[in-house]
Amino acid sequence: MIEGDRLKKNKFNIMILFILFIFLFSLSSCSFRNDDNNIADGTISYNNKSDDEFIIPESNNPNGYKIIYNCNNDNIYESTSTLDNKAINPGTPTKPCAKFLGWYSDSECTKPFDFNTKVRGDLTLYAGWEIDTLALTTTIYQSTIKSNVKITSQPHTRIINSSTINQGSGVIFFEDNTKYYILTNNHVTYYNTKEYTDSTYVVTDCYGNPYKAHLVNMNANYDLAILTIQKEQKEQKEQKKLAVTNICNYDIKKNDLCLSIGSPDGLYNSISYGKVLGYMPFNPESDTLHLNNVTFDVIINDSYIHSGSSGGALIDSNLKIAGIQFASASNYNDEFVRAYAVPASKILEYVNSILK
Repeated sequence: MIEGDRLKKNKFNIMILFILFIFLFSLSSCSFRNDDNNIADGTISYNNKSDDEFIIPESNNPNGYKIIYNCNNDNIYESTSTLDNKAINPGTPTKPCAKFLGWYSDSECTKPFDFNTKVRGDLTLYAGWEIDTLALTTTIYQSTIKSNVKITSQPHTRIINSSTINQGSGVIFFEDNTKYYILTNNHVTYYNTKEYTDSTYVVTDCYGNPYKAHLVNMNANYDLAILTIQKEQKEQKEQKKLAVTNICNYDIKKNDLCLSIGSPDGLYNSISYGKVLGYMPFNPESDTLHLNNVTFDVIINDSYIHSGSSGGALIDSNLKIAGIQFASASNYNDEFVRAYAVPASKILEYVNSILK
């Protein structure tokens, strides 16, 4: 992990929930790595799925003012005002593990909207929610956690096998008929081709089952990498099946709830709650640009991560991948302060450049 500048102690309380099987795995912490010779594993038809079951009634005034309904970031709809210049009340949308509070005229959801008032211009309405964190945690325990994996990599020298073992986290984001596709950090998978012949990758699923993994691509400019593992030939029992967690089609917003899932310090299936503190450019260290050369705006959040969390998923309240954690910052007492994650828009940009 990268240690950031010494920062002031964060006063926000962090609640950490450890669920599923907790095992210790004695491996070294992940370190930044990358390869310039990126080769895609054939042409894969990638489809980033989005659940969309909510329907906005059609307006009887197609030339009316434009009304945008922002249901929960994932689902955004457009309509027009009615003949008497009112916004259509679309009813109750759905969101995982959340109670619908009503429609609001501001993104902070502090001003309830009255559908009896006339619209005087284009308008955006926002769905307000109350998140049930207990239900959210239960759902993650039952489903989302099944996409979480731990990753180890061991580079091999041209003479003898290296004893260096790097460890990080990852998340299954896509599948086809024969393989699961896993996102992690570039610095988790990197090996220097001038020093090493190749590297062995082992992915351990949420149940503790190991798989030999194949490196599809790694890129320092995103600090992202893609690995694949073969699906089991025999049909697994339903409760033992792995899961796919989809990537957000939007970027998570400041103050939104977020959860970090990964394997800090070698622990399996760790979950920590936090919130999005904002976005800021990340300034990589000059001597590790081959490992991490991220210069775009990244997600600043306070969901706890530690050595071994690199490549783990940052999950939003829609139970989708909002980011991939890649670095953290600590204060003078070496206490965790904040984490840095590659946002969903950059993840999709990277994935779509590799998987067509």
